[in-house]
Amino acid sequence: MQHDGTGDDTERPPPESFVRVVCASESSITGAVYAEMEAIRAAAVRHNVPAGIHAALLHQSGWFVQWKEGPEAALRQSMRRVLEDPRHHSLRIVHYSRGPRLLSGPWSMAIVQTDEAHACMSRRVTRLRRAMDDGVQYSPPAVWRQLSTPLEHPGASQQTNADVFQRVLVCSAAGSTSFDLVRWLGRRHGQSVVHRRFAGDEGLDVGTDYVDFADADRVMRVIAMARKGLGMPLTRAFIPDYSHIVLLLSGEPERDWPLLQRVAESCAGLPAPPVLLGVAEHRAAHAQPFATAHRLGLIYLDAQAHPLDSAGVWEAAYPVLAHWRATASAGPPSILSNLQMLR
Repeated sequence: MQHDGTGDDTERPPPESFVRVVCASESSITGAVYAEMEAIRAAAVRHNVPAGIHAALLHQSGWFVQWKEGPEAALRQSMRRVLEDPRHHSLRIVHYSRGPRLLSGPWSMAIVQTDEAHACMSRRVTRLRRAMDDGVQYSPPAVWRQLSTPLEHPGASQQTNADVFQRVLVCSAAGSTSFDLVRWLGRRHGQSVVHRRFAGDEGLDVGTDYVDFADADRVMRVIAMARKGLGMPLTRAFIPDYSHIVLLLSGEPERDWPLLQRVAESCAGLPAPPVLLGVAEHRAAHAQPFATAHRLGLIYLDAQAHPLDSAGVWEAAYPVLAHWRATASAGPPSILSNLQMLR
Protein backbone atom coordinates (compact mmCIF):
# COMPACT_ATOMS: atom_id res chain seq x y z
CA MET A 1 0.00 0.00 0.00
CA GLN A 2 1.33 3.43 -0.90
CA HIS A 3 0.76 6.62 1.01
CA ASP A 4 -0.02 9.60 -1.23
CA GLY A 5 0.43 12.31 1.36
CA THR A 6 -3.28 13.09 1.74
CA GLY A 7 -3.75 11.22 5.01
CA ASP A 8 -5.99 8.57 3.42
CA ASP A 9 -4.50 5.06 3.33
CA THR A 10 -7.65 3.44 1.92
CA GLU A 11 -7.05 0.99 -0.91
CA ARG A 12 -8.17 2.57 -4.16
CA PRO A 13 -9.78 0.54 -6.96
CA PRO A 14 -7.74 0.12 -10.13
CA PRO A 15 -8.48 2.69 -12.85
CA GLU A 16 -11.23 1.82 -15.28
CA SER A 17 -10.02 0.31 -18.54
CA PHE A 18 -11.05 1.71 -21.94
CA VAL A 19 -10.33 0.85 -25.54
CA ARG A 20 -7.78 3.26 -27.06
CA VAL A 21 -7.37 3.65 -30.81
CA VAL A 22 -5.18 5.91 -32.95
CA CYS A 23 -5.78 5.94 -36.69
CA ALA A 24 -4.49 7.95 -39.64
CA SER A 25 -6.27 8.75 -42.90
CA GLU A 26 -5.76 10.94 -45.95
CA SER A 27 -7.74 14.16 -46.07
CA SER A 28 -10.23 14.82 -48.86
CA ILE A 29 -10.82 18.44 -47.83
CA THR A 30 -10.13 20.98 -50.56
CA GLY A 31 -11.32 24.13 -48.77
CA ALA A 32 -10.56 25.77 -45.43
CA VAL A 33 -9.31 23.00 -43.14
CA TYR A 34 -9.96 24.69 -39.80
CA ALA A 35 -13.55 25.56 -40.66
CA GLU A 36 -14.17 21.93 -41.58
CA MET A 37 -12.56 20.75 -38.36
CA GLU A 38 -14.87 23.01 -36.39
CA ALA A 39 -17.81 21.27 -38.08
CA ILE A 40 -16.27 17.90 -37.17
CA ARG A 41 -15.91 19.09 -33.59
CA ALA A 42 -19.59 20.05 -33.30
CA ALA A 43 -20.73 16.63 -34.48
CA ALA A 44 -18.12 14.73 -32.48
CA VAL A 45 -18.93 16.44 -29.19
CA ARG A 46 -22.63 15.80 -29.77
CA HIS A 47 -21.96 12.07 -30.12
CA ASN A 48 -18.98 11.67 -27.78
CA VAL A 49 -20.33 13.15 -24.57
CA PRO A 50 -23.30 10.79 -24.09
CA ALA A 51 -21.25 7.82 -25.29
CA GLY A 52 -18.37 8.47 -22.89
CA ILE A 53 -15.82 8.86 -25.68
CA HIS A 54 -12.82 11.18 -25.47
CA ALA A 55 -11.10 12.09 -28.72
CA ALA A 56 -8.38 14.22 -30.30
CA LEU A 57 -8.05 15.13 -33.97
CA LEU A 58 -4.93 16.32 -35.80
CA HIS A 59 -4.59 17.67 -39.36
CA GLN A 60 -1.10 17.80 -40.85
CA SER A 61 0.45 17.46 -44.30
CA GLY A 62 -2.83 16.40 -45.89
CA TRP A 63 -3.53 13.74 -43.26
CA PHE A 64 -5.89 13.32 -40.33
CA VAL A 65 -4.84 11.57 -37.14
CA GLN A 66 -7.57 10.55 -34.68
CA TRP A 67 -7.04 9.36 -31.11
CA LYS A 68 -10.13 7.91 -29.45
CA GLU A 69 -10.77 6.39 -26.01
CA GLY A 70 -13.97 4.94 -24.65
CA PRO A 71 -16.14 1.90 -23.92
CA GLU A 72 -15.68 -0.77 -26.58
CA ALA A 73 -19.24 -0.84 -27.94
CA ALA A 74 -19.49 2.95 -28.14
CA LEU A 75 -16.08 3.19 -29.74
CA ARG A 76 -16.97 0.63 -32.41
CA GLN A 77 -20.06 2.64 -33.29
CA SER A 78 -17.99 5.83 -33.42
CA MET A 79 -15.45 4.21 -35.73
CA ARG A 80 -18.24 3.14 -38.10
CA ARG A 81 -19.27 6.78 -38.42
CA VAL A 82 -15.64 7.74 -39.01
CA LEU A 83 -15.28 5.22 -41.82
CA GLU A 84 -18.38 6.60 -43.58
CA ASP A 85 -17.16 10.23 -43.46
CA PRO A 86 -16.35 11.49 -47.01
CA ARG A 87 -13.87 14.07 -45.69
CA HIS A 88 -11.13 11.44 -45.55
CA HIS A 89 -10.16 8.06 -46.98
CA SER A 90 -7.67 5.17 -46.71
CA LEU A 91 -7.88 4.87 -42.92
CA ARG A 92 -5.13 2.88 -41.16
CA ILE A 93 -5.13 1.82 -37.50
CA VAL A 94 -1.68 2.55 -36.00
CA HIS A 95 -2.45 1.88 -32.32
CA TYR A 96 -4.91 -0.31 -30.42
CA SER A 97 -4.81 -0.97 -26.68
CA ARG A 98 -6.83 -1.14 -23.49
CA GLY A 99 -5.98 0.99 -20.47
CA PRO A 100 -6.88 4.07 -18.44
CA ARG A 101 -7.99 7.28 -20.10
CA LEU A 102 -5.19 9.59 -21.10
CA LEU A 103 -7.44 12.29 -22.60
CA SER A 104 -9.24 14.15 -19.82
CA GLY A 105 -12.07 15.61 -21.91
CA PRO A 106 -14.38 14.82 -24.82
CA TRP A 107 -12.56 16.76 -27.54
CA SER A 108 -9.28 18.36 -28.58
CA MET A 109 -8.02 19.20 -32.04
CA ALA A 110 -4.84 20.55 -33.57
CA ILE A 111 -3.43 21.78 -36.86
CA VAL A 112 0.32 21.63 -37.43
CA GLN A 113 1.56 24.20 -39.95
CA THR A 114 4.48 22.66 -41.82
CA ASP A 115 5.88 22.49 -45.34
CA GLU A 116 6.40 18.75 -45.01
CA ALA A 117 5.22 16.79 -48.04
CA HIS A 118 2.27 14.44 -47.95
CA ALA A 119 4.59 11.55 -48.85
CA CYS A 120 6.77 12.12 -45.76
CA MET A 121 3.73 11.84 -43.51
CA SER A 122 2.74 8.71 -45.41
CA ARG A 123 6.09 7.10 -44.62
CA ARG A 124 5.64 7.73 -40.90
CA VAL A 125 2.16 6.22 -40.97
CA THR A 126 3.43 3.16 -42.82
CA ARG A 127 6.32 2.74 -40.39
CA LEU A 128 4.01 2.85 -37.37
CA ARG A 129 1.57 0.41 -38.94
CA ARG A 130 4.39 -2.04 -39.66
CA ALA A 131 5.66 -1.69 -36.08
CA MET A 132 2.17 -2.44 -34.78
CA ASP A 133 1.93 -5.52 -37.02
CA ASP A 134 5.33 -6.65 -35.68
CA GLY A 135 4.08 -6.41 -32.10
CA VAL A 136 5.80 -3.13 -31.20
CA GLN A 137 3.42 -1.17 -29.00
CA TYR A 138 3.91 2.55 -28.43
CA SER A 139 1.64 4.53 -26.14
CA PRO A 140 -1.04 6.74 -27.76
CA PRO A 141 0.93 9.93 -26.92
CA ALA A 142 4.09 8.41 -28.43
CA VAL A 143 2.23 7.55 -31.63
CA TRP A 144 0.75 11.05 -31.81
CA ARG A 145 4.20 12.62 -31.34
CA GLN A 146 5.76 10.51 -34.07
CA LEU A 147 3.04 11.46 -36.53
CA SER A 148 3.10 15.17 -35.70
CA THR A 149 6.87 15.71 -35.89
CA PRO A 150 8.28 16.44 -39.38
CA LEU A 151 10.96 13.95 -40.39
CA GLU A 152 13.55 16.64 -41.06
CA HIS A 153 13.59 17.83 -37.44
CA PRO A 154 16.63 16.92 -35.34
CA GLY A 155 16.26 13.61 -33.55
CA ALA A 156 12.81 12.89 -34.98
CA SER A 157 13.65 9.20 -34.99
CA GLN A 158 14.73 9.38 -31.31
CA GLN A 159 11.45 10.64 -29.90
CA THR A 160 10.60 7.41 -28.12
CA ASN A 161 13.98 7.28 -26.37
CA ALA A 162 13.48 9.05 -23.05
CA ASP A 163 17.23 9.07 -22.40
CA VAL A 164 17.95 11.08 -25.54
CA PHE A 165 14.93 13.32 -26.22
CA GLN A 166 14.14 15.99 -23.62
CA ARG A 167 10.95 18.04 -23.70
CA VAL A 168 10.56 21.37 -21.91
CA LEU A 169 7.33 23.40 -21.72
CA VAL A 170 7.57 27.19 -21.34
CA CYS A 171 4.68 29.40 -20.22
CA SER A 172 4.71 33.11 -19.44
CA ALA A 173 2.65 34.95 -16.87
CA ALA A 174 2.40 38.03 -19.07
CA GLY A 175 2.85 38.73 -22.75
CA SER A 176 4.42 36.46 -25.35
CA THR A 177 7.85 35.97 -23.78
CA SER A 178 7.62 32.17 -24.00
CA PHE A 179 7.08 32.40 -27.77
CA ASP A 180 9.91 34.94 -28.02
CA LEU A 181 12.23 32.41 -26.34
CA VAL A 182 11.33 29.64 -28.79
CA ARG A 183 11.89 31.93 -31.79
CA TRP A 184 15.24 33.01 -30.33
CA LEU A 185 16.29 29.37 -29.87
CA GLY A 186 15.28 28.66 -33.46
CA ARG A 187 17.51 31.45 -34.74
CA ARG A 188 20.37 30.45 -32.46
CA HIS A 189 20.37 26.83 -33.63
CA GLY A 190 19.36 27.49 -37.23
CA GLN A 191 16.19 25.41 -36.86
CA SER A 192 12.67 26.15 -38.04
CA VAL A 193 9.93 26.80 -35.52
CA VAL A 194 6.82 24.63 -35.88
CA HIS A 195 3.51 26.45 -35.41
CA ARG A 196 0.48 24.61 -34.08
CA ARG A 197 -3.08 25.63 -33.37
CA PHE A 198 -5.08 23.82 -30.68
CA ALA A 199 -8.74 23.96 -29.74
CA GLY A 200 -10.93 22.24 -27.18
CA ASP A 201 -14.56 21.22 -27.07
CA GLU A 202 -15.85 24.65 -26.01
CA GLY A 203 -14.22 26.85 -28.64
CA LEU A 204 -10.99 27.49 -26.75
CA ASP A 205 -8.37 28.29 -29.37
CA VAL A 206 -4.66 28.70 -28.64
CA GLY A 207 -1.43 28.76 -30.57
CA THR A 208 1.69 26.87 -29.57
CA ASP A 209 5.19 26.89 -31.09
CA TYR A 210 8.08 24.50 -30.66
CA VAL A 211 11.65 24.09 -31.82
CA ASP A 212 13.87 20.98 -31.84
CA PHE A 213 17.64 21.20 -31.73
CA ALA A 214 20.62 18.98 -30.97
CA ASP A 215 22.39 19.69 -27.69
CA ALA A 216 25.46 17.58 -26.83
CA ASP A 217 24.22 14.00 -26.31
CA ARG A 218 20.50 14.79 -26.50
CA VAL A 219 17.82 16.46 -28.56
CA MET A 220 15.82 19.21 -26.90
CA ARG A 221 12.30 20.25 -27.76
CA VAL A 222 11.24 23.56 -26.22
CA ILE A 223 7.51 24.27 -26.48
CA ALA A 224 5.85 27.63 -25.89
CA MET A 225 2.21 27.60 -24.87
CA ALA A 226 -0.23 30.22 -23.63
CA ARG A 227 -1.49 29.72 -20.08
CA LYS A 228 -5.04 28.93 -21.16
CA GLY A 229 -3.82 26.02 -23.27
CA LEU A 230 -2.75 24.10 -20.16
CA GLY A 231 -6.32 23.04 -19.46
CA MET A 232 -6.87 21.30 -22.81
CA PRO A 233 -7.20 17.51 -22.66
CA LEU A 234 -4.59 17.04 -25.37
CA THR A 235 -2.10 19.26 -23.53
CA ARG A 236 -2.67 17.48 -20.23
CA ALA A 237 -2.10 14.10 -21.87
CA PHE A 238 1.47 15.16 -22.67
CA ILE A 239 2.38 16.81 -19.34
CA PRO A 240 4.13 13.63 -18.07
CA ASP A 241 6.54 13.83 -21.01
CA TYR A 242 8.07 17.14 -19.92
CA SER A 243 11.18 17.13 -17.77
CA HIS A 244 10.51 20.74 -16.72
CA ILE A 245 7.87 23.42 -16.99
CA VAL A 246 9.58 26.81 -17.18
CA LEU A 247 7.49 29.64 -15.74
CA LEU A 248 8.44 33.11 -16.95
CA LEU A 249 7.21 35.18 -14.01
CA SER A 250 6.30 38.85 -14.11
CA GLY A 251 6.90 39.56 -10.41
CA GLU A 252 3.25 40.66 -10.12
CA PRO A 253 1.25 38.19 -7.99
CA GLU A 254 -2.02 38.93 -9.81
CA ARG A 255 -0.40 37.64 -13.03
CA ASP A 256 1.92 34.97 -11.68
CA TRP A 257 -0.72 33.30 -9.48
CA PRO A 258 -3.12 32.27 -12.30
CA LEU A 259 -0.20 30.70 -14.19
CA LEU A 260 0.91 28.66 -11.19
CA GLN A 261 -2.67 27.58 -10.55
CA ARG A 262 -3.12 26.33 -14.13
CA VAL A 263 0.17 24.45 -13.99
CA ALA A 264 -0.69 22.81 -10.67
CA GLU A 265 -4.09 21.70 -11.94
CA SER A 266 -2.48 20.24 -15.08
CA CYS A 267 -0.04 18.24 -12.94
CA ALA A 268 -2.67 16.97 -10.49
CA GLY A 269 -2.65 13.20 -10.08
CA LEU A 270 0.65 12.59 -11.85
CA PRO A 271 2.98 10.17 -10.02
CA ALA A 272 6.05 12.09 -11.23
CA PRO A 273 5.11 15.62 -12.33
CA PRO A 274 7.61 17.81 -14.19
CA VAL A 275 9.99 20.00 -12.22
CA LEU A 276 8.89 23.63 -12.12
CA LEU A 277 11.57 26.18 -12.96
CA GLY A 278 10.57 29.75 -12.19
CA VAL A 279 12.45 32.53 -13.97
CA ALA A 280 12.04 36.07 -12.65
CA GLU A 281 14.04 39.28 -12.60
CA HIS A 282 14.08 39.49 -8.80
CA ARG A 283 14.54 36.66 -6.31
CA ALA A 284 11.64 37.88 -4.17
CA ALA A 285 9.21 36.92 -6.95
CA HIS A 286 9.88 33.23 -6.22
CA ALA A 287 8.70 33.24 -2.60
CA GLN A 288 4.98 32.64 -3.16
CA PRO A 289 5.38 30.19 -6.09
CA PHE A 290 7.92 28.15 -4.10
CA ALA A 291 5.68 27.98 -1.02
CA THR A 292 2.65 26.93 -3.06
CA ALA A 293 4.55 24.33 -5.07
CA HIS A 294 6.01 22.90 -1.86
CA ARG A 295 2.54 22.52 -0.33
CA LEU A 296 1.44 20.64 -3.45
CA GLY A 297 4.39 18.28 -3.44
CA LEU A 298 5.93 19.84 -6.56
CA ILE A 299 9.62 20.54 -7.01
CA TYR A 300 10.21 24.25 -7.63
CA LEU A 301 13.60 25.62 -8.68
CA ASP A 302 14.41 29.26 -9.34
CA ALA A 303 16.55 31.26 -11.73
CA GLN A 304 17.07 35.00 -12.16
CA ALA A 305 16.67 36.76 -15.50
CA HIS A 306 14.39 39.34 -17.06
CA PRO A 307 11.63 37.48 -19.01
CA LEU A 308 12.00 39.90 -21.94
CA ASP A 309 15.66 38.94 -22.36
CA SER A 310 15.50 35.57 -24.16
CA ALA A 311 19.28 35.11 -24.14
CA GLY A 312 19.40 35.87 -20.43
CA VAL A 313 16.51 33.51 -19.71
CA TRP A 314 18.22 30.67 -21.53
CA GLU A 315 21.55 31.36 -19.85
CA ALA A 316 19.85 31.18 -16.44
CA ALA A 317 17.62 28.17 -17.21
CA TYR A 318 19.98 25.99 -19.22
CA PRO A 319 22.21 24.78 -16.33
CA VAL A 320 19.09 23.52 -14.53
CA LEU A 321 17.63 21.88 -17.63
CA ALA A 322 20.96 20.20 -18.37
CA HIS A 323 20.60 18.07 -15.20
CA TRP A 324 17.30 16.56 -16.33
CA ARG A 325 18.43 12.94 -16.09
CA ALA A 326 19.64 13.33 -12.51
CA THR A 327 16.42 15.10 -11.55
CA ALA A 328 14.28 12.39 -13.10
CA SER A 329 16.14 9.58 -11.34
CA ALA A 330 15.75 11.35 -7.99
CA GLY A 331 12.06 10.50 -8.05
CA PRO A 332 10.10 13.73 -7.44
CA PRO A 333 7.24 13.40 -4.95
CA SER A 334 3.68 12.85 -6.09
CA ILE A 335 1.53 15.94 -6.34
CA LEU A 336 -1.27 16.06 -3.81
CA SER A 337 -4.60 15.30 -5.42
CA ASN A 338 -6.45 17.82 -3.27
CA LEU A 339 -6.14 21.29 -4.83
CA GLN A 340 -8.49 23.06 -2.43
CA MET A 341 -5.63 25.21 -1.16
CA LEU A 342 -5.55 26.85 -4.58
CA ARG A 343 -9.13 28.02 -4.42
